[in-house]
Amino acid sequence: MKRLALGSMLALGILPPAALAQTPAVVEAARAALPENVRQSGVLKVATSLQWAPFAYMSEKNEPVGFDLSLMRLISAKLGLKFELEDMKFPTIVPGVASGRYQAGVNQLSLTPERLGAADMIPYFDTTSVIIVQKGKTVKDIANLCGMTFVVTQGSVQVRQLNELSEACVAKKASPITQQLYPSSAETLLAVANGRGDAFLTAAPQAVYIARVNPRIDLIPGDVPNVTRAPAGIVVEKGNTAIRKAIALALLSAIEDGSYKALLDEYGVSSSGVPADLVRKYTE
Repeated sequence: MKRLALGSMLALGILPPAALAQTPAVVEAARAALPENVRQSGVLKVATSLQWAPFAYMSEKNEPVGFDLSLMRLISAKLGLKFELEDMKFPTIVPGVASGRYQAGVNQLSLTPERLGAADMIPYFDTTSVIIVQKGKTVKDIANLCGMTFVVTQGSVQVRQLNELSEACVAKKASPITQQLYPSSAETLLAVANGRGDAFLTAAPQAVYIARVNPRIDLIPGDVPNVTRAPAGIVVEKGNTAIRKAIALALLSAIEDGSYKALLDEYGVSSSGVPADLVRKYTE
């Protein structure tokens, strides 16, 4: 596993000079809300899986980058903590946070009943669902996916979304949707590129990015209808009111001072932001 403290990243020159110049001020209310042991440690330990561009991935320079990581760096700074990242398999992120090993987890993890049963989550990103396929393949009708086979990452929200769409197919006497499960996002995307299954259902920003950088992938135009939407959330330990409140206050500050919008704009996902009123509920 890869663990990178923000201080080490600065020393290695991983963060650009502009990022250093714009280090935000500490939000005292957010820092005061932190659990005493976290405040004393001086570190915010964040779990992710570096396989999900443009949210959390390794750049061509072998640097951890992405919207989720930039947001957590911003939140860490507002909490007066060093950002420490650990890279792991996608299905282990929520259990790792639920066990208390990490203070937060991010990887475009949607707020689902299953995850909310194991951990608490603070919404920070919302988007529609689209389909990508191996280059040259087509989808006759994105409003009718019955009978298709989808490649899916184990533990992802798409498992539940496709189950719901499949149930609707069966209810109208059509063929169900089949799923091929893979243990990581990288393996799922490789399966798509290699033509396994018919398609891959995913968030719109991620699909646009993949189709742009991978010549073996095509994006099917249009949003898939009837997909149950849930915003992505920052995972925190269930029942740990202090860490939830602290992170939510830091995120709320970023929304109110414009730094959150600046990140959304930087990554070309401006329409996927969540409103301040939604985040404010998690600061109580």
